[in-house]
Amino acid sequence: MRKSTILSDLSVNRRGALALSGALAFGSLLSVQGFSPAAFAETDDRKTVTITDELGREVSVKTPIRAVYTDLWYQAEIVRAIGAGDTIVSIDQSTNPAKNPANKDYFAKFASLPDAGNYNGPNWETIAASGAEVFFTRRNAPWQDAIEKLKPFGIEVVVVSTWDPKVLRAQLPNLGKIFGQEKGAADLAALYDDIDTVLAQHLKGVEPKKVYFENNADFATSLPGSGFHDTIVLGGGKNIFGDITIANTGSASVHTYTVDPVEIINRNPDVIIHNGVDGLAAGYAPWDQTQFAAQAQRIIDRPGWSAIKAVQDKNVIVFSNFFFSALGKQLGALAVAKWLYPDRLADVDVDAYFARWLKAQGVEARSVADYAYRLDGKV
Repeated sequence: MRKSTILSDLSVNRRGALALSGALAFGSLLSVQGFSPAAFAETDDRKTVTITDELGREVSVKTPIRAVYTDLWYQAEIVRAIGAGDTIVSIDQSTNPAKNPANKDYFAKFASLPDAGNYNGPNWETIAASGAEVFFTRRNAPWQDAIEKLKPFGIEVVVVSTWDPKVLRAQLPNLGKIFGQEKGAADLAALYDDIDTVLAQHLKGVEPKKVYFENNADFATSLPGSGFHDTIVLGGGKNIFGDITIANTGSASVHTYTVDPVEIINRNPDVIIHNGVDGLAAGYAPWDQTQFAAQAQRIIDRPGWSAIKAVQDKNVIVFSNFFFSALGKQLGALAVAKWLYPDRLADVDVDAYFARWLKAQGVEARSVADYAYRLDGKV
């Protein structure tokens, strides 16, 4: 992960100077256009709405929000999907198509926006200068720093972890309310609920299969508190390392927790699901199937892994996170269910649900088969 330019702690005077200079510059711009700051303030008759974000914080913002910084591509996707993509005025490096060619077309509209750099330590000055009214972030982001750094500029911090399926669903009405996109948020909630219904109907009474989930690195799994763990459970599986709990302090530990490879063999999963292909960035552009196959081969060739049931049954799946994490990983949960119980979900077309998500993003539909590979060929 690259280090970004992080603004050092500013003194009160420095903050005041920056805020004042920004206000003066903005006032000058308005004057050139025939407006005064006072007149502009008088015309801002937006309603102030207070919501309770994921962390239980009450946040008051003028609605609809006109300008937002999204601190991760998950955040940008959700804002765009509810119909508020035009409000994004600054992005992080994960949303910048210049830094991920796989998203050249997917995020093309955001290519000219200011890039605040690393989402885990952004350039606060870039965000402030962008005119953002809201810093839209996640619980595993530096949201406490954001509150401190951005308060002098009047930028509110809204915390909604859009990678967490249950959190996203609970917060969609709030997002629709503050962005003035209630219908778009309701449509997205309907897609989520439709998948929920499919899962409930088709997984009723299943004996959960044991799943080893590997997150983009050898022997790095995901634990309770991560969205990846939730996809396994929602998809009718049992995370073989779901018994390990650690304090979720907002770090990446619950997402990439290193485990002993011998313990993986001992726990003998029925299915192995691996996120990523070495050296490739996930995005809208599909990966070549030979790359998926090579990654799967590296997994099954590990010493002693021929004794694992998943390897013996060819139940090894490698996927691109682009599709798996769609809609707060709810699409991932549906894919997991299809992979674990293909007979039960034989009449479920995952591509149809994925197409609804991509339509909300304003891009052409693609097949899940473009983003996943299974040793037995039954993706």
